[in-house]
Amino acid sequence: MNHTYKGVKGNSVKSNRTALKSKSMTQAPPNTVGGSALALHYANVVIVIEKLLHYPHLVGEEARDDLYQMLPTSLRLGLKKSLKSYGKDLAIFDAPLAHDWKDRLDGILAWLAPLAHNMIHWQNERNFEQHHIVSRTNVLLLQTLYFADRAKTEAAICELLVGLNYICRYEHQQNALLDCASSFDMDDCTDWQL
Repeated sequence: MNHTYKGVKGNSVKSNRTALKSKSMTQAPPNTVGGSALALHYANVVIVIEKLLHYPHLVGEEARDDLYQMLPTSLRLGLKKSLKSYGKDLAIFDAPLAHDWKDRLDGILAWLAPLAHNMIHWQNERNFEQHHIVSRTNVLLLQTLYFADRAKTEAAICELLVGLNYICRYEHQQNALLDCASSFDMDDCTDWQL
């Protein structure tokens, strides 16, 4: 519906409700990920975490440092706080807890990863340079991280990072035990058992 109003000096001012709706659908409030201009950045962080969770035994110090460098200050502070409160006096990592973490992270990624991937697709669809390369998937902005609550998204990412930390440390512990076991020769094992 188009309505015409007379302005102060007699000018016609048109207001189009669809234009107003369209504008309100692309302007996220400041407490959202999109309103904080972090939607694409957080999408990339989630996708990196997702990839690292597939191969936790391959995650080394360099990959952990790179991921940590990707995090904004607010998320770094939240992660430090979570790791301190969770990891007190934790020297040995056990399989049941590692499996619990894996299940929990899979549950979070079941809803968060599609939003992150959709955010990347949505951005690529609008990128002029990629316009002819990327097939149009018609991802709606509502299907992305753009309107997600920033605090809740950061809490979910923080939980992913704490879980990833535990799973990676568990995998490294298991690899170290396997390396240690393979370095024994048979005489040492029989002497040790006696």
